Amino acid sequence: FRCGARAARQPVRSAMGNSLLRCCVPHRPANNSLEEDCDGKPLACNRVELAASELFSIPGLATAYHTSVLVNGEEFFFSDSGIFNDRALTSHQGQPSERFDVGWSTKTGAQLLRVLAAHFRPGTYDLIRKNCNSFSDVSLYYLLGTRLQGRFSALERLGQRASVDLLNRFTKGMYVPNKEAESYGADEVMKALDALGDSDLEGAGGASSGCGGAPRANPALTLGARVTVIGLRSAEALNGQGAQIVRFNGVNGRWEARVNISGEVKSFRAENLRPAGELIFEPGARARIHSLRSESGSVLNGEVCQVLRYLHDVSRYEVRLADCTKALKGENLRPVEEAAE
Repeated sequence: FRCGARAARQPVRSAMGNSLLRCCVPHRPANNSLEEDCDGKPLACNRVELAASELFSIPGLATAYHTSVLVNGEEFFFSDSGIFNDRALTSHQGQPSERFDVGWSTKTGAQLLRVLAAHFRPGTYDLIRKNCNSFSDVSLYYLLGTRLQGRFSALERLGQRASVDLLNRFTKGMYVPNKEAESYGADEVMKALDALGDSDLEGAGGASSGCGGAPRANPALTLGARVTVIGLRSAEALNGQGAQIVRFNGVNGRWEARVNISGEVKSFRAENLRPAGELIFEPGARARIHSLRSESGSVLNGEVCQVLRYLHDVSRYEVRLADCTKALKGENLRPVEEAAE
């Protein structure tokens, strides 16, 4: 059954003897493991795909892959800065080595983001213990009840038995063990997902949110995007410099960008990059909201908020007000110092 397709309708007789028209047993993909329901239960109409790109190979042993999951064409992948999503297959430079259908799910991309965000937080990426394939594996389990093919994570299983020195040899020194990933276990995450109820999904549209519920992404980090470097402590001279995104590095989960002034390609965490020309706010900064035009937003104009973080997937700042959090564009924020009369 494809979302939006016209289903065959058959008369079904109610207990009172009245003839009703109800949607029953429409045609759907054979690989969809969820039963179609005639009683209004969610339809499995969110298309799930897997994208994979080869990173490097150890001859005779294994090949390293970067993978991501797509829901209705929206890519979701795990990086050193948490979960990212866009529609340009940015993590594969737009051209994955493989891309294929996995199945159809009742769950949406918005729900995927919401339930996995707590398990794949920024700063917890590790090439061997907790990487993009770990995320894809758990995502497929949540969406379809299936697992990532073993060939995509063969190197990780091998790496868990290898020394750090050997791993550095094959990654050209890019592998650094991350203590934040030591406690990660896919089985524990899947048990937590199994325990979720409908109430746990309400913030993402609920378990019955139906078809086409993918989040509206407006990613700040895409191939060729112009950015400004901020917040570096070990290389402060780069702060304020302009750069251009070259690619996403699936080995260390970071973004590589060519610095304008030197032409060098450097590796950055997402939180150290902002869209070029945008007003920059550091986490913890106070700002005043202005120029919101919607009926619900205009009541916030003049309010002072605290910046929590930059949301690269939607190109907005997450800010905290007295009783809620909002995602606002940089153009609708002004430093409190400048706003003071």
